Amino acid sequence: MTDATPVLRDEAARLAAMTAHDRSMLVEAGAGSGKTAVMAGRLALLLTGGTAPKAIAAVTFTELAASELLARVRDFVDELLDGRVPRELRIALPDGLSAEQRSHLDAAAAEIDEITCSTIHGFCQRLIKPYPVEANIDPGASLMDPAQADMIFGDIVDRWLREALDADDQNLVAELVFQNPSKATELIATAAAALRDNRVLVPPPVPAIPPLVTAFDHAAKAYRAFVVGTPALEEESIASAQAFVDMAAAVAQVPTDQSPAALIRLLLSTPHPSLCTAKGTFSVYKKKGKWETAAKVAGLSKAEGGVLNARAEELHLACTYSWAAMLQGAASRVLADLLSAIQPILEDFRAYKRAAALLDFDDLIFAARDLLRDHDSVRTALSSRYAHVLVDEFQDTDPLQTEIFWRLCGDPAPDADPLDWAAYHIRPGALFLVGDPKQAIYRFRGADVAAYVRAREAIRALNPLDLLSISTNFRSCAAILDYVNDRFAPHLTEEKGQPGFTPLDSFHPDHGEGLCVAALPVACADEDGKAKSAVQRDCEAEAVAEMCSRLIGSQIIVDRKTDTKRPCRPGDIALLAPGGTELWRYEEALEKRGVPVATQAGKGFYRRQEVQDLIAITRVLADSRDSLALVALLRGPLVGLTEEQLLDLVWSQPRDPERPDALPRLTIHLDAELIPDPHARDIVEKLQALRRRINSTTPHQLLAEAVDLLRVRPVLLQRHGGQAERPLANVDLFLSLAQPYGVRGLRTFADAMTAAWEGKTRSAEGRPDAQEEAVSLVTMHASKGLEWPIVVPINTMTLGNDVRDPVIDGDTKTIFLPLFGVAPAGYEEAKAAEVAERERERLRLWYVAATRARELLVLPKLDVPPAKSSWNGLMDFDLDGLPVIAIDHHPEGFDTIDSEPDNDQTRKIFAGEAARVVAATPKLRWVAPSRRPNRRLWSLARTHPNPKC
Repeated sequence: MTDATPVLRDEAARLAAMTAHDRSMLVEAGAGSGKTAVMAGRLALLLTGGTAPKAIAAVTFTELAASELLARVRDFVDELLDGRVPRELRIALPDGLSAEQRSHLDAAAAEIDEITCSTIHGFCQRLIKPYPVEANIDPGASLMDPAQADMIFGDIVDRWLREALDADDQNLVAELVFQNPSKATELIATAAAALRDNRVLVPPPVPAIPPLVTAFDHAAKAYRAFVVGTPALEEESIASAQAFVDMAAAVAQVPTDQSPAALIRLLLSTPHPSLCTAKGTFSVYKKKGKWETAAKVAGLSKAEGGVLNARAEELHLACTYSWAAMLQGAASRVLADLLSAIQPILEDFRAYKRAAALLDFDDLIFAARDLLRDHDSVRTALSSRYAHVLVDEFQDTDPLQTEIFWRLCGDPAPDADPLDWAAYHIRPGALFLVGDPKQAIYRFRGADVAAYVRAREAIRALNPLDLLSISTNFRSCAAILDYVNDRFAPHLTEEKGQPGFTPLDSFHPDHGEGLCVAALPVACADEDGKAKSAVQRDCEAEAVAEMCSRLIGSQIIVDRKTDTKRPCRPGDIALLAPGGTELWRYEEALEKRGVPVATQAGKGFYRRQEVQDLIAITRVLADSRDSLALVALLRGPLVGLTEEQLLDLVWSQPRDPERPDALPRLTIHLDAELIPDPHARDIVEKLQALRRRINSTTPHQLLAEAVDLLRVRPVLLQRHGGQAERPLANVDLFLSLAQPYGVRGLRTFADAMTAAWEGKTRSAEGRPDAQEEAVSLVTMHASKGLEWPIVVPINTMTLGNDVRDPVIDGDTKTIFLPLFGVAPAGYEEAKAAEVAERERERLRLWYVAATRARELLVLPKLDVPPAKSSWNGLMDFDLDGLPVIAIDHHPEGFDTIDSEPDNDQTRKIFAGEAARVVAATPKLRWVAPSRRPNRRLWSLARTHPNPKC
């Protein structure tokens, strides 16, 4: 690149975003548009204008983003003080710094660490910490680890449930558990977790139950009266009507008995089998031909039979509708009572945290909101303290976080309700928001793009000029952006329920090294033109892995750090998946070709051999009788005994005198001295020694000792050769998972890992340090904020995720949770709305994935049509119109790891370097104040070492 700065289409918006410090604004920053530079530029220019660093707060989505933002600010400040204007700031400082600006910046440089730059949780902690009394927190409270908080909450739920079941009174919880213990406990845990996450939830409107029961009784009797009172008698309809009458009789006691037991019986009431399909739903009423036959027998016309059928069908449907309404009412009532019953769980959890001086992340958010809402003097003081608040990734905030920013940076409108934060007027220059609604993809974390849209409209209503858009993309080549704009523009419009679409403008031309957007043919169809999803994945995995192995070392890319061209490395490629389903297939295909892969997606962690070995070790140490785990460990690659050696091991043990024909059980309680094989004897003795320490140390420490004693790391190094970074990182991650179990013990940790191994838990794999030497396999969610030269969306034949219960209406905080398969009133509508929003978010997630690519976006093209709800069927990707990537033009094979430089380090050289480092280190000499009252408390004695050091 040259020093000349081209004029950008959005230059005016960028200039206003960085220099208009007297305006509060929302900047919609497209993918790759350099929003971090814009935010850092605004921060640096605030400092040049005389704003004190401590008056500035920047809130980012992650700690990494916070550190990168602050580092960029430091770089800008350093360059400006050195007399150089950074390229990004030239439009704001065309003539450099004035004397006054330099003076301000020079003074701020020494205090730049006083800028508050953190995540929303860190920012809220700073808000409440000076006001512990008003925030109603312990001034010495510390933050809980999320895993620790989850375990404590689970323990409280279990303890509360035991106490509820031990109570003498006939309560709702006991009735639920009596009917179905496993489903009831799962239901209670789900409802309690929802309350923990939301603090305040309301059930759907609860109707009066007796009128619903009466309405069903009347409908059933009206149906029977009609079918038995007509001249034509249709026997099947008469039987159906009688079945409804019998059902009404079975629930007739509910109007006079609404005890928990009666409500549960009503909830679990089932229709008569003759009225239902095999799945238990009401059968469709189809009796027209039978009514016409009955009418003919009675001397009536065919048309009269049709009229009778229509009336009977109407009455039949009335019975089914009233039955459903009655059960839905019962579900709403039971859900409301359940929410009330489990409130003590939340109270016990809060009491525990308060007694232990602990806070969780949700406490920080709620405490900050309550502090700003309930204490106006504190709000005023904090508003003065943080005169300028900048918020990154605003589209990923939830309504509660938005309320915090509005209350901190705004003032109540005249004559408005002070509790109505949405009516606050934002002070000029107090709030600077940056976001991209097209990248709003964190609904599962509570983020709500509707909150972003409302904030955008509020800012637009106050001053349309305060809504800015920057769309120049510095990441992707022009062809990729043209493809993204063309494909996604029709689907992300406001007319389709999306927050709107702004096209991206290209800054970089096409790289000239071949295609920028291409299709990768994948053949998987059978003779009928179809293929199961597993076959599709296998074929796609093989095709993608083969492409990666050929691109590495032969595809030429531009290194943005050095602005030079070089061959592609493994770390230049990212495979982005919509979820974690079956990603091990892609890992195996890559590893089969020697391509190193680092994954942060799916359940692959528990499928890894090294992790399964560690789980076996954990189970053996936790339960000495676990023969299955011991066999898995001894037979597995970590120990490597053959089946014959295992059999010899068993035969070497003494028999039970009472059962001489029975073989001894294979446990770690074997007599090691009798084991003939020295390797097997050594392993058993080590396991026995570790087992004896189970009650004298923590699970983490015991397993760390086991890893060392059993030489897990050397074995992995030998097994994987030069590609052991990933398995070694997984060992470290597994050990870290054991840290929260110091009190609960190794057995609990073993149970948790077993459940995870069985597929009940998902975990990202450990990320190797040498990430540049491995293809990245990550989810589309995890790719947000990242970029790679080459991006390949994979596994898109996966179907869309089902909406999991409970469904919570974000606006009203109404919870819809089915109970024993019966949904409360309004559930289907709420679920349909949630499904529609998830579908819109899936399109935005596709947009995020496509905009991660810098130079090459490759879309697999399967030769089977996509399923209706699959990710690759969400929209038309124009795969037939894309050029095909010419894989055959790239050679097979590659060098997976660059040759390592020679290591000339010796013990003598190291000792000499260490001595020079020690000699060059400043030494602090403490002077006790009581002994030297007239001198400063400490002095710095600096030595001047050899400059060659």
